[in-house]
Amino acid sequence: MGPNSTGNTTDTTTIDLRDPGDLLAATPHLLGFEPSDSVVLIGHRGEAGTHIGNIVRADLPLPGGETALAAQMVDPLAHASVAVTVVVVGGRRMTGTTGPPAGAVVAAVKDVFGRAGTPVQHALWVPAIRAGAPWKCYDDDCCAGHLPDPRSTVLAAVTTHAGLVTHSSRAAMQRQLDPVGSDVLARRAVMLNRRVTTGGLEEPAALSRGRAAIRGILTRAWEGTPTLSDTEVVESALGLTLPAVRDACLAMAVPVGSAHSITAERVWLLLTRHTPAPERAEPATLLAYSAYVRGEGALAGMALSAARAADPDHLLSRLLSQALDHGLPPETLAGLARSGDTGPIWTAPSESLGTGTRPSRDGDGDPGSGQARRPPTASPDAGE
Repeated sequence: MGPNSTGNTTDTTTIDLRDPGDLLAATPHLLGFEPSDSVVLIGHRGEAGTHIGNIVRADLPLPGGETALAAQMVDPLAHASVAVTVVVVGGRRMTGTTGPPAGAVVAAVKDVFGRAGTPVQHALWVPAIRAGAPWKCYDDDCCAGHLPDPRSTVLAAVTTHAGLVTHSSRAAMQRQLDPVGSDVLARRAVMLNRRVTTGGLEEPAALSRGRAAIRGILTRAWEGTPTLSDTEVVESALGLTLPAVRDACLAMAVPVGSAHSITAERVWLLLTRHTPAPERAEPATLLAYSAYVRGEGALAGMALSAARAADPDHLLSRLLSQALDHGLPPETLAGLARSGDTGPIWTAPSESLGTGTRPSRDGDGDPGSGQARRPPTASPDAGE
């Protein structure tokens, strides 16, 4: 009775997730982190529903909030999915009830999604995603088993080989974006304000300085983990406010898995941590776009939250947030990277030489030969 779900994680690797235990063990790698006390809805796409589509995760609601949560999760899934699988991780069984915990959540999802024309194909419960954990189905007492080791699955191997990181929790993923010390940010904010008030955004000097700073950081990121000077952060921040520089940086996101896209995402994350508000919104939005295009919607959502907190009026972050909320496919959004008048702001040395070698996403280990791509993780995703 396993869900008929097969996910294509690369152009050449097909992973069979039809067994419920295999699908549950794959959930952290599909999300990018290990969920707990969560409801995860996995959309199935394709005429027969045999491929994994959008994925939506949320905290388990308080009693009485099940229908409202299910309604919130419909939009990112229903229009692009032929069916969904419900995965409940954790939860507490209510007094006087039988069966796995959070049955009211599953019932609400079935009702709301059924009325939207997207049936629930399967509903599964597991106390935690760990080797040997017992899992059960909600609709069949005979449907049960124990999880394989999530770290030894085929999907774990593919994502690890591609340099994708599966974090121990949503909070651990979120900590990647934590800003550097407040004293450092305050010092840079003073420098930015001084530059803006003295005409620091006047072109073409600002264009030239911004491009040079970003290219320098990208080159050092390619060679290893760069350290950032105050001047580099200031020049990059000012440069990214200029459309010509921003568009050339957006173009770095494609093709997914290329040397320049992997290096660029590492730099956007670094600048998000090192840049004070409101200019922080610029690298955070670039990070969100890069993560979105390669299907890591959870990280994209976190980066967009950081961008909008830094600058609530930032237009591109608002537009990307709307796209994520509506489950817009990453391949559709990838066109934005190709819409500018110029190409990428920087090209990796190996790409210039035609060698095709690229670093892993975390900068360590073997460069690898293939880029895994998580299914798009649409909003909402909160808590944990």
